[in-house]
Amino acid sequence: MIVLQGGDELTKKTLYIIDGFAHIFRSFYAIKHIDNNAVYGFTMFLKKLLETENPDYIVVAMDSKEPSFRSQLYKPYKANRQAPPEPLVRQIPLVQEAIEAFGIRAIEKPGYEADDIMGTLAREAVNHDVQAVLVTGDKDLLQLVKGDQIVYHDPNKGNLFLKEQDVPGFFGCKANQIVDLLSIWGDASDNIPGVPGVGEKGAKSLIEQYGDIETIYENLDQIKRKAYRAGFEKARDSIELMKTLVTIKTDLNLEFDLESMKRPQWNQPCLIEFFKKMGFKSLIEQTHVVLSAIAKDYPLVNSESDLESWLNRIRQTGSVFFDLETSSLTPHDAQIAGISFALGAGDACYIPLRHKGTDQAWTDLAESKLKSLFEEPGILKCAHNLKYDYSVLTARGWNVSGPFDDSMLMSYLLEPRQNRHGLDYLAEHLLNYQTITFESVCGKGKDQIAFNELTAEQAVNYAAEDSDIGFQLWKRFQPQIEQRHLSAVYRDIERDLIPVLAKMELNGVLIDTDYLKNLHDVLEDQIAVLQGEIYALAGEEFNIKSPKQLGVIMFEKCGLPALGKTAKTKSYSTKQEVLEKLAARGYELPALLLQYRSLTKLQSTYVDKLPSMVHPQTGRIHSNFNQILTETGRLSSDNPNLQNIPIRTNWGRKIREAFIARPGYVLLAADYSQIELRLLAHFSEDPTLVKGFLTGEDIHRRTASEIFDTELSEVTDDQRRMAKSINFGLIYGMGAFRLSQELGITRKMATSYMETYFSKMKKVPEFTDRLIAETRQSGEVRTLFGRVREIPEIQSRNKSLQARGERLAVNTLIQGTAAELIKLAMINLDRALTEMNSKAVILMQVHDELVLECPLEEADRVARCLVETMETVLSLSVPLSVDVGRGPNWKEAKA
Repeated sequence: MIVLQGGDELTKKTLYIIDGFAHIFRSFYAIKHIDNNAVYGFTMFLKKLLETENPDYIVVAMDSKEPSFRSQLYKPYKANRQAPPEPLVRQIPLVQEAIEAFGIRAIEKPGYEADDIMGTLAREAVNHDVQAVLVTGDKDLLQLVKGDQIVYHDPNKGNLFLKEQDVPGFFGCKANQIVDLLSIWGDASDNIPGVPGVGEKGAKSLIEQYGDIETIYENLDQIKRKAYRAGFEKARDSIELMKTLVTIKTDLNLEFDLESMKRPQWNQPCLIEFFKKMGFKSLIEQTHVVLSAIAKDYPLVNSESDLESWLNRIRQTGSVFFDLETSSLTPHDAQIAGISFALGAGDACYIPLRHKGTDQAWTDLAESKLKSLFEEPGILKCAHNLKYDYSVLTARGWNVSGPFDDSMLMSYLLEPRQNRHGLDYLAEHLLNYQTITFESVCGKGKDQIAFNELTAEQAVNYAAEDSDIGFQLWKRFQPQIEQRHLSAVYRDIERDLIPVLAKMELNGVLIDTDYLKNLHDVLEDQIAVLQGEIYALAGEEFNIKSPKQLGVIMFEKCGLPALGKTAKTKSYSTKQEVLEKLAARGYELPALLLQYRSLTKLQSTYVDKLPSMVHPQTGRIHSNFNQILTETGRLSSDNPNLQNIPIRTNWGRKIREAFIARPGYVLLAADYSQIELRLLAHFSEDPTLVKGFLTGEDIHRRTASEIFDTELSEVTDDQRRMAKSINFGLIYGMGAFRLSQELGITRKMATSYMETYFSKMKKVPEFTDRLIAETRQSGEVRTLFGRVREIPEIQSRNKSLQARGERLAVNTLIQGTAAELIKLAMINLDRALTEMNSKAVILMQVHDELVLECPLEEADRVARCLVETMETVLSLSVPLSVDVGRGPNWKEAKA
């Protein structure tokens, strides 16, 4: 799994494109004194990649035997290279056999190099909405890196992953400048001369100053070094050829078939045979590890006596692993086709309820007995993704009682960097077992039937296997949770949060669709006004949503300074970051474009989309709260994404106004005040911060007083604003450069402010330095409640990745602990409302805020309960403070 800058995780499917010969050569020279060392090393590399990175698709790009088109253009190309040693040449066919045994597709194309194949496959992957990962140690391929869509990965350098914004810190220039850099610098290994007299350092300096070769030639007379000017004059006729030689092609005529590149199972018989042939005994043993306990034919429970027998066994055991088979992924719509149980490895059954030929009398009888079991307290109910099963049963009127366990949550806590915790994936990855596929039971495409259209006999093995596998994963994870000291965060927070989140999702929230229709019209008018102003500044009408047309208008017609070009099309970059930088310089057009993009996004994402999300039965929208996506432990949401609704903008507040209370009810909104700063004070024990929170001072005003050496009463609003940026910037690893940009001051001044801050609040840098050192030593950081996050970046030799790891260490402790506090508050609040017999319900959790729907007559006591519960959730060295509001809609409640 890939983690991006800031800790965000990639959720797209991935295609890993392996630079074949690069890894064959590396294996040959890295492993000594072993027969067939290149084969063994490459095989181990593939095995580890499949196990640790878990690609959805994988392919190996190979150089062809035929001369490259580059050799035809320039005969000296790679002419200086010696032939590979005979022992390596002898092993190449065996490596190709290994690739085939793994079931991985290998691609080569006469006249082209592996780099060109990789470039073309990467481009096609992006076109198919699949993320491309270039697995190589060849830095030339950095020129292909694009955003987080095409990522560079060198598994031999601290498991290095680079996206586009990481390239400058690693290579010394932007990804879209690498071709020009290499054209100037040359490449001795490929016998490409470059510009005479200009080496690596000079090439990087010139590219940094001028941006590209064309601009260098336009300003050749301005270059101070005579040798550089002479070199460029000499290379004037050959520079385009150099660019052609170093440019990786992305437009080869290749068959791009994702199905043929699907991640293979690596326990296929042909692979075992290959390992036997090569004498790789340890690999044979590992490959033969399979689930011997999996039953092939599970019992079908379709009589009262058999059902009673299973229910008695469950009650005697005191626990059961279960799984529902349903007709829909939406709990409100889901009909239960059947329930499977597992009491041991291979000891599982399936109880059909609604299948083809199922008798209604049996369905009624079985459901009644099953309902009693699930409502019985004291029996441990375990499932994989329990929130869904709990929601389905609750929606059908079952009052499901705990205690509970969830093997998917356990998997997430043990491997938070991993973004796949589904049952099928874990069975294959951890148990080396291939589960029965839905398609093999229900068919594919137009011939596929619904699961409940199967007979019970056709459904039994598919359904019971889920509980069997889930049980074995659950038993595997239990001791690991204990060994990793994760019991507290699992038991006291994540597990107990499941029913709370399920009820929130089932509650849903009411939306004022008429208001949104009116807001659509208002937005349309505002967007039209902005469009007119943009056209007026541009002097013509054009497609504002076209980056290419917009680039021409901004940088050619209007003469704004271009801040970069796209890697693929070489057209002007008009991305958000570019517009923000230009707007900060006072240019009106990019400022209007930012407003335009913001409003059109809000319109399409919320104003127009929310009404379509209203459930026809409930009349409310039911957001999904994700518990297993972020490494810090923060909740996220989708359908809709509540976290992305702007908080501080006027239009964001207008969208919040659409979230309303039902008649006779009111919305209560409570959020923690400066929770992350309070945690910073608690962890650092800095006396200034601690005193400020204990005395109830405005902490930003207190910080400003310290930084600017000013009496508290004389601190200006501008000084407070700067102090606030510094306070929060520390948590997110903000440096002097970014602070200067945010505050609109010089970098020197920003550095001075930060130095003063650290000198006045010495305990803060002491704490962060200590935390970073501990994290570098252990490679991981733990939150207050014991959640673990591995941060391998902090141990990297790459300075850019190392700095990112340091930011993640501080951010994870603070943000992760804050997330745990509000989760614990949600659990306690849910219990308190139950004990009060209140009709109030929790609707939403957004960052540090909880939103409830409450009867008008209960508003005062529920608000008091809400504040008390949140403020007393944990005793820290500084008090927790909660602001609460109420109103007919979310906007007014937040105010």
